[in-house]
Amino acid sequence: MKSIFKIAACLSFASLLVYSCKLEEIDTQMTEEEAIAAIKLDCDALESYTIQALKPQAISFTVASTTPWTVTADADWLTVTPASSAVSSLSEDVRITAVANTEIVDRKATVTVKGENTSKSYSIVITQLRKGQLTVTPLDHDFATAGEAQQFTVESNQSWTASSDQEWLTLSVTEGTTDGALKATTVTATAEKNESVVRTATITVISGDEKIERMVRQKGQTLEFLEVEDSTVPGEGGEILLGVDATMDWKVESDNPGFTATRVSDSQVKVTAKWNKYFVDQTAVITIKPVDTKYGDVSNSVILTQGTNFEFAGNCTMDNDGYVTVTEGDLSRIVLKNGMRYGKLILEIEDAGFEAGGQMWYVNKVAGDGWGAQLYNWLTIGKTRLRAEGTVEGGHGLNTESDSYMSKSYDIDADELSGMSSYEMDIYPDETNPAHLHMDFIFDGEIRCQALCMNPFYGNDLVGETYVGVFNSGSTDETYFVVKSCELIVIND
Repeated sequence: MKSIFKIAACLSFASLLVYSCKLEEIDTQMTEEEAIAAIKLDCDALESYTIQALKPQAISFTVASTTPWTVTADADWLTVTPASSAVSSLSEDVRITAVANTEIVDRKATVTVKGENTSKSYSIVITQLRKGQLTVTPLDHDFATAGEAQQFTVESNQSWTASSDQEWLTLSVTEGTTDGALKATTVTATAEKNESVVRTATITVISGDEKIERMVRQKGQTLEFLEVEDSTVPGEGGEILLGVDATMDWKVESDNPGFTATRVSDSQVKVTAKWNKYFVDQTAVITIKPVDTKYGDVSNSVILTQGTNFEFAGNCTMDNDGYVTVTEGDLSRIVLKNGMRYGKLILEIEDAGFEAGGQMWYVNKVAGDGWGAQLYNWLTIGKTRLRAEGTVEGGHGLNTESDSYMSKSYDIDADELSGMSSYEMDIYPDETNPAHLHMDFIFDGEIRCQALCMNPFYGNDLVGETYVGVFNSGSTDETYFVVKSCELIVIND
């Protein structure tokens, strides 16, 4: 008996893995047996797959057919998407996913691909591994510098691999197998002799979707700072000693010019910090490095910090560069936290502007039992003045003759003031007669005014309260100066 059938005429490509199909009516006489024989069903899946236990990977393949088809799994731990062909397309990508296997035995399932009116089918076997039981014992201690072998144990119920990420550390066994039962294997890790500094390696053991890493360490040549109990340096500067543990020749350096680092012995570094002239804390990285390049890029560092020497009062503001602007308003000033006795106080000026009535002052006040003295520099348009008033110990006036004060003035114009780049006050005892005190005002590196008075610091160890600021006599005055740094160079008695 002959019949007329509608069949899908399909062109295959990519090794017959994917079909591009359309339905056509073929007006030809064909037996039923011949029509069934003409049906095509192709699937590019492998015959079997093995997936992990806890993080199973998805399986994908393509089914291409001229007849409707289905994909079924005989285990409920598998999900097939899609499970059958769509009406509009007989060529589909199929994806199979699995839930985690929390048992300690493998499990298997069969996935079957079938088409209508055809005896052709595909069977796909999927094996999901058992939940892994993996343990790796740690090594007992650091490897010796001269080289050493140590053992550790790998215990697993699945096949496993082991590796080292460094050539100097080798493993006697790099893989193992098991029949499903827990099995322990002893592995020997051997480290070569270490000609360099302390080094590390990582041993990695992988079994199924489990991974264990063990970091190991080998002793070597030593280059490191000992523990630093106090890494802070006073703002006024000073020295700090750092202990070094080294088995090689080494050198030391500092990344901050305000901190000088010197190797004073095979086991010690001396760091000398200058007086911090900036208005923000300073840091320095002190680094020791090997002299011989055979050790490679090896170093050890310590970070030191140094606080500031200043406080601020009145209208003082600091910008992002750390510069301080002192501006209008009586008693706006930069104060030295620890005051000043003898020394050179040097201000680096970024900008300045003087209006009529505005004054810039240096003030140093010292007081004892029943006496007190004040040392001044007064800077304003048209004049700079050095002045000392009050009394020294014993009641004598500051004038070297007899008056209670002395004053020396010098002319200075507005253009000079506005263009100022440095301001310096020097206070120091007279070499011949230390009961007398010198005051020098130095403007842009040039001595502009000098004075000699009685020395309020003579015969005692007092330190004066010291500041530099703006005093304004006019309410609308806009006198200001911007200070980049303020350095005190101490002059010893």
